[in-house]
Amino acid sequence: MLSPFVEEFFRNPATVGSLIPSSPALTDKVMEPIDFATATCIVEYGPGTGVFTDVLMRRRRPETVLVLVETNRRFAQLLHERYAAHTNVHVIHGSADKIEQYLRELGITRADYVVCGLPFSSLPRRLGWRILEHTQQILQPDGKLILFQYSLQNKRLFEKFFRPLHEEHVLLNLPPAYVLTYVPSSGPQVTEPTAGA
Repeated sequence: MLSPFVEEFFRNPATVGSLIPSSPALTDKVMEPIDFATATCIVEYGPGTGVFTDVLMRRRRPETVLVLVETNRRFAQLLHERYAAHTNVHVIHGSADKIEQYLRELGITRADYVVCGLPFSSLPRRLGWRILEHTQQILQPDGKLILFQYSLQNKRLFEKFFRPLHEEHVLLNLPPAYVLTYVPSSGPQVTEPTAGA
């Protein structure tokens, strides 16, 4: 019998991104930029079956709010069931481009960190653009966006909204992945691409 992760990959590979859940080596690199002693709000886009979420749960302080935004209904339900008993954990079945609305409904104005493994190469360009734009707006000025991607083809897009801090290639993952750490850019606002872009 296939795991939910594998089933959902075959059902919709564009949103799941990889057939195999992330390795401990990749998880460790994604967690490195996070200061768990001071973080008050951490957002995770596309937590899937909770590989990164489990580590965030172990390392966060009980008062740190964790907001999980998952577009896949089945994964969102699994996350609800797993974390229902925990305080300050909010599982939202929805799209990351609506993060401002979700945080506002929770009474949160800014996040300290956004962890994101969404497959930008597979997303419609306008959706990826909106996700990055709204992420820039909800992060603290010194907050960090931590991306893990399987290619670097979207770096120019990321850098329209964010200033790069660090890049690392994690070979001990299938497939190998890049961990990209960014802070919000203070540069000029950029214009959303047209539907044909």
